[in-house]
Amino acid sequence: MKILVVTLHHVTNFGSMLQSYATQAYLESLGHTVEFADFVPEGLTFTRALFPRNNNRSFLGKCIRFFPVLVCNLLQYRIVNRFIRKYIHVTPKRYRRYQDLLEDVPQADVYMTGSDQIWNTQNSNPPEDLKAYYLCFAPKGKRKVAYAGSFGKTEFTPEEQSRIAGYLKEYDYLSVREDTALQTLQQLGIQTGVHVLDPSFLLDAKQWSQWIAQEPVPKKGYVFVYNLNRNQKIKQCALRIAQQKGLRIVNFADTFEMIKGAQNRLSNTARDFVRYLSHADYVVTDSFHGTAFSINFSRQFICFPAPKYNSRLESILRVTGLSERLIEEWQEDIVFKEIDYQEVGSIIAQEREKSMQFLQTALKDVDYEHC
Repeated sequence: MKILVVTLHHVTNFGSMLQSYATQAYLESLGHTVEFADFVPEGLTFTRALFPRNNNRSFLGKCIRFFPVLVCNLLQYRIVNRFIRKYIHVTPKRYRRYQDLLEDVPQADVYMTGSDQIWNTQNSNPPEDLKAYYLCFAPKGKRKVAYAGSFGKTEFTPEEQSRIAGYLKEYDYLSVREDTALQTLQQLGIQTGVHVLDPSFLLDAKQWSQWIAQEPVPKKGYVFVYNLNRNQKIKQCALRIAQQKGLRIVNFADTFEMIKGAQNRLSNTARDFVRYLSHADYVVTDSFHGTAFSINFSRQFICFPAPKYNSRLESILRVTGLSERLIEEWQEDIVFKEIDYQEVGSIIAQEREKSMQFLQTALKDVDYEHC
């Protein structure tokens, strides 16, 4: 059976790349053929990354920012393009607008919405293009499935509520990544939603380790830092942990946020991310997927809130009983409190089974034409 997936696959973020890969890998393990719609609207283009909308900086500030951002994005887009070419099966055609999908619908037996903040109405894409993330282009009569969809926020205008409810009611099977999103669905008049894990959990630590098995193992004894939002408190926290535990720091500095005395790594790949995180003694991050992979690999970690859209972080921590690991200021008693992964591992195993069962049920007994 052929499944077409629409998600945020072409984003310069390790989590987006890896959740796409995990979705594909798991569906293929069930015997299905998987293809991602290569939908890259305006908000995800290289140009938009350089010249974001609603940029309130002064002209001088924009000029100062331009060249570091140019270099950073050139490196990151090169990495994401290489990753997609090597690991993700995408449609031969790239779609720039929702209208393009309507005029040339990719053929499949099941149409699936993938994970990440695909239903966030506050992204920089034109409103019409957001309809692609609700599978509005899918032919009538074809099964529509949402796996671990995310709104990114919890409050909507009345107009947004009406529009989104109409889109979501067209799904045959609907699941969301955040537990709070179930309440959002209920507010939209939808009672059939299921809470599931992020796709990265569909592969366990052993499977991810097999994926990077050919990569060199990092030298032991380090704090891994993944600081997406250039939070100075993350740097200070990592330095204090390293000093008190006698560890070195490996800092993924793709945003050019350096840490003095650390091993500051630039131009990292998604495999590097999994490799260094999985062998770390400690992880300090503000990233949802940095946190998710820390839990999946049973790493000691601490996370800081991002400037916005923290419901995803709060949700996975709440589900695993690790809410105290999210801090805003240094808390030594929390930072150095060792996580007991026996109970956490049991919770993840149960939630993983529930997530897999949702997908197996959603894809069962489909009338299909493709092999």
